Amino acid sequence: MNRSIHKIIEEQIKRWELGNIQAVPLTQTTNVITISRESGSRGLQVAEKLADQIGFDLFHHEILEAMIETSKTSKALLETLDERGMNIVDDIVSALVHEHHLWPDDYSKLLLRILNTIGKHGNAIILGRGGNCALNKFNILRVRIVAPASMRREYIQTTRDLSFDDAQKQMISTDANRSAFVKRYFNSDASDPANYDLILNTGTLSVEKTVRLIKCAIGAAWNDENQ
Repeated sequence: MNRSIHKIIEEQIKRWELGNIQAVPLTQTTNVITISRESGSRGLQVAEKLADQIGFDLFHHEILEAMIETSKTSKALLETLDERGMNIVDDIVSALVHEHHLWPDDYSKLLLRILNTIGKHGNAIILGRGGNCALNKFNILRVRIVAPASMRREYIQTTRDLSFDDAQKQMISTDANRSAFVKRYFNSDASDPANYDLILNTGTLSVEKTVRLIKCAIGAAWNDENQ
């Protein structure tokens, strides 16, 4: 495992352990944002800037996969919840498996438990990995970042120094793999608008405006909850 990723996980565990005393009840406030994105839509940039501005922890693909690997040999991650909290997570995972007619393997069981552990601790942004499906029992904001195919391809081509054809192939392949992942592990359609609360187009919106709109949606959710 990459040493820096390992360090990030260790620091995350410490923050969770220190924060357990002030744990937020399951649906008291919207303190988790899930971000799904099309390849090349600059969803990672949006997630990073949003996390920086609102002070939430960002969990992207590499961190989540490293957490799964860590959990295979260590219970430290999942034990950051008290006994009651862990029971709630287990109940949620069981309900997800039943409601979505899933046949979970070892990987998906760990993924579901880790995503729901993150959700229970709160103050988190989860990028990809079906977070919007896994955390449907939580009071979350589910965001989808999209953009026209031509703009996404051009972005991939420029940032990764690829030919036109290679950028096109990578864009199609990445989107197909992400859709297949969500279908396999959550029996859901990643492109279905009904799976999201907010869909934003970075083809017409800058990253900065996109982040601003998400923050407005978070603020509106918080205001609704406090009325």
